[in-house]
Order: sequence, then C-alpha cells, then structure tokens
Amino acid sequence: MTISRREALAAIGTGVGAAAAAPAFPAILQARPLRIGALISHRDAQGQDELIQPYDAQMRLGLELAIAEINAAGGILGRQVELLVADDQGSPAPGARAAMDLIRNEGVEAIVGGFVMAMPPYLDRALEREGLDVPVVHAVQTPGTYCGRVAHFGSTTLQAITTLVEHRGPESRRRTFQVADWSPSQRTVSNQFYQRVQGGATGAALVTTPIRGNHPGEYTSLVRWARDLEAENFWISIPRPYAVNVVAQAAALGSASEFAYHFLEFSEWQASQLPDGVEAWTSVPFVASEDRAGVRELVERARRHAGDDLVTHVAYSHHTAVRGLARAMEEAGTTAAGPVRAALDGLRLEGATGELVLGSDGYATMPMYVARATRHGLEVAQRFEAAAPGTTCA
Repeated sequence: MTISRREALAAIGTGVGAAAAAPAFPAILQARPLRIGALISHRDAQGQDELIQPYDAQMRLGLELAIAEINAAGGILGRQVELLVADDQGSPAPGARAAMDLIRNEGVEAIVGGFVMAMPPYLDRALEREGLDVPVVHAVQTPGTYCGRVAHFGSTTLQAITTLVEHRGPESRRRTFQVADWSPSQRTVSNQFYQRVQGGATGAALVTTPIRGNHPGEYTSLVRWARDLEAENFWISIPRPYAVNVVAQAAALGSASEFAYHFLEFSEWQASQLPDGVEAWTSVPFVASEDRAGVRELVERARRHAGDDLVTHVAYSHHTAVRGLARAMEEAGTTAAGPVRAALDGLRLEGATGELVLGSDGYATMPMYVARATRHGLEVAQRFEAAAPGTTCA
C-alpha cells in the first residue's frame, strides 16, 4: 500500500504511520532545505538560567522529534526540514531581533516563538513593522488576549483556570492568595483570576501579590504573609519551573499542609521537586502518564529521541505546533505566510491526546487535563475533551 506525504504527516504524533516509508521526490526539490527558526532562551535578561531549565530542553525535544518524523515522512512540500535555534534571552525585544536575524540572514521560512508570554504580540508587531512576513506559531501558555498573526498551539491561562475551578469546586475559591508578578501579561492573568476565581468567592478575598524584585524562586516571605492571613488556597501563575519553590518553602516553614496549591503552569519535572507527602493541582494539555495509546507512543518516541525519561506538556505542544505548521503548508501548497495562515484558520489536527481545533482568533480548542501532582509525577484527575480557549478578542 502506498501512503501519501499528506497522509503520513497527518499520522505523525498519533502513533499511526510515524515510521511510514517516505515517497521518493526528485533530488532537485530537496536541494534547498526548509528552515524553521525557533526562539529558545539560554538565560533570561538578568543572566539567570534557572528561569527556563528544563523547559529549554523540552522545547528542543518537541521541535526536533516532530522535524525528524516529518523528514522521515518525506519532509514538507518535498523539502527536508532544518531547525535553526536562536537565543531570545528570555525577553521580547532580544527575541524579536533574533527572529529578524533568522529570517534575513539565515533564510528561515517560519518561526516558533519563545517561552515568554509576551513574545507573540511583541514579535508579531516587530515583524509587521519591519515588513517581514513569515508564519509564526507559539506553543506555550498565553493569556489569550492578543489576536494577531500568530497561531497558538499551547493552552491559555483561562483554559487552565476554568478547568481547575470546575474540577476542584467551591473549596478552591475560599480565601485565595495568588502569586504573580508585575509583567503586563501577568497583570492580565491576575485580572482573569479576579474574574474567575475571586469574583463571588467565599470567605475573605486576598490580594494578588507581586513578586517583582524577589530573587527568582524566593517566596518565603509570601508564604508567611499567606499564613498570617489564614489563606487556604495558593493560586500560582508564574510560568517558570522554579515556581514549585512556593510549596518547598512552605514545607520548610512547617506550613505545607495549610494550603491547597493550584498551578496554572506545572510539569512532571516540577512534580519531582515536591516535598514528600504534599500534593498540588494543575491543568495542562498533556500528561505523560495518561493511559492513551497515542500518548504512550509519543512518550516512547520522545524518550528514544532524547535518551531521557522526562517528557512534558512543553515538549508535546512544540511537537504539535510543528505538525500543525507542516499540515498548513501542505494544505496551502506553499510556505508563504498569507496562504499558510489561511490554512491554519480552522485547522483540525489529530494528536496524541485527541483533536485540536484552531479558531479564527489563532487559539485552540483542545483536550485539557486537571492533574494531581505528587513527588511521583502527574496523575490525571479529569479529562476535558474540548476545552475552549476563552479568548477575549475577535
């Protein structure tokens, strides 16, 4: 049986046909690789590397695995794909400069945005201002409030908040204490938190607390403050791996059991850093331990590729973003930005966890999982089949 390139690409990530033999294309069509650029932080603007590890490696894992599988299936439009990585320094302005350099000097034909929440709008506007138009996809959590030319394959903070509240119930809204910072994107998340969690909550509503100026990962004073206020629920919207320190430092103060912890961004790596006997809750688009054939197969392929056991939602979302980009280019018959964006509008993509559907605003309705986290990993507590992104723009 012969399998077409489009059918092979559609199968990648579901565990069906990932190793299908690729059809032969004339060598001349494959002479010029299709270059995809990715922005991955090595250190942040203050020189801290703990802000993004190990998510930097997880971003690479998802991108590299998807490209390897796409190339094995014949590439995109008959062209083999190359990944070029640039350091965005954990900040939008250097990230935009790095992206422009990739486009102008390295010939990349698409960009995968970085880990920083503020990157998509800043990058989109910078490219438009400079007259550079390539498809841009983003694969980490965002507030869902910017609707430009970027296609988002990561979840939104509202998807996480809504599903957590639905699963955890009224108790999760009692005497809440949110930890965020003063970045513009996090101020947006704090507004979402007020509307969806503190609005109409029972008991005393406690103030959102900025962490700007604290050493990264130092929350001891905030834990003491929450304890003094007799808070019951920590809501933590810090999209960095070190956010798990909130729990560790509460344990060091002997107060870990006084709070329920709700993270909008959490992974298997962070779970491994939890103190013994303490649990936390999160909502993510992928849980590596889920007993679903597509998930098991993707985890196995990712572990073989990386030579490591860690596979998180960050790897999954980046894998999915490249697959979606490839599908859109195949549907458009070109890598040109306009036709590719048109093909991304309404794209339906079957992945390891189920179907993802991109809306006209560039955000995805997708499966989401509320998971219970312990030191031993993430365990699915509830699956939401088609969680809407909750975007606030048209």
